[in-house]
Amino acid sequence: MRRLVMIAAASLLTMGMAGTAPAIEIRSIAGHTVEVREEDFQKALFVDGREIHANEYITFDSAYVLGGSIAIVGSSSPGGNACNSSPFVLSFPSGGSPRFDGPLENCFAVEHRVDGDRIEFSTNKVPGHDQDRWEWSAQEGIRALASVPFSPDGALGWERLRERSMSHPSEAFANAGIAKSLSDLLGSDFEHFQGLMAGVGSGQFRGDDFVGTSCRPHMCLDEAGMIFLSGRDQRAYAAWKPEGGKIIVYPSPVKDWPEKAKAELRQWAHRWD
Repeated sequence: MRRLVMIAAASLLTMGMAGTAPAIEIRSIAGHTVEVREEDFQKALFVDGREIHANEYITFDSAYVLGGSIAIVGSSSPGGNACNSSPFVLSFPSGGSPRFDGPLENCFAVEHRVDGDRIEFSTNKVPGHDQDRWEWSAQEGIRALASVPFSPDGALGWERLRERSMSHPSEAFANAGIAKSLSDLLGSDFEHFQGLMAGVGSGQFRGDDFVGTSCRPHMCLDEAGMIFLSGRDQRAYAAWKPEGGKIIVYPSPVKDWPEKAKAELRQWAHRWD
């Protein structure tokens, strides 16, 4: 990984904390000054006294020596909970001027790893969305790579509900057994609904059953969805509030739903009464 371990010894970087995640506090590096200042109610990144990026939150996460450059991977975010922070790379080529690449234009969480003299970035595997990938090099900066289509894990089935490890409705679509039940239930609406359920949401277990809700970022009153997974019966129930329309239930009519599922549906649908 060629982590920049000599930095701490040279007192160029110090380790700090940003929330609960470790971060790097940069003061000076490779003969250049680096500062993150408070400016106009947001953060601003300055290199050698020149502003090169501004956003609500700016942090530095990792440092590497790659391709003759010192590369700092950082994160930038406008705040809020609709999107994750986006990575950028601040690099210092030997004998050259500092360079800034990014942030990536993506709403999903992005991870990175070092491969040779390059840094590979990729989004998490999110149901209903391709896995986007990028590559950074000292010579080319950031360039997009081919996306990887999402596919559920064929080793997972309904029995996984007993582990009670799911916390977001999108995880149901990553489980091949449950995803097939939802696909059979939703028919032609499956693909759209799957993407919707990867939005702003949460889930919890009610005994043996799982209830999850999600909505479109920034427009939760316009379009939203709910799933109810019956652990004992291994059956799925779903509800979709399309934009500008009334709630649609799967299966229909709702009188065929179990009482526990109907109670969850009523509580979820109350916001549109």
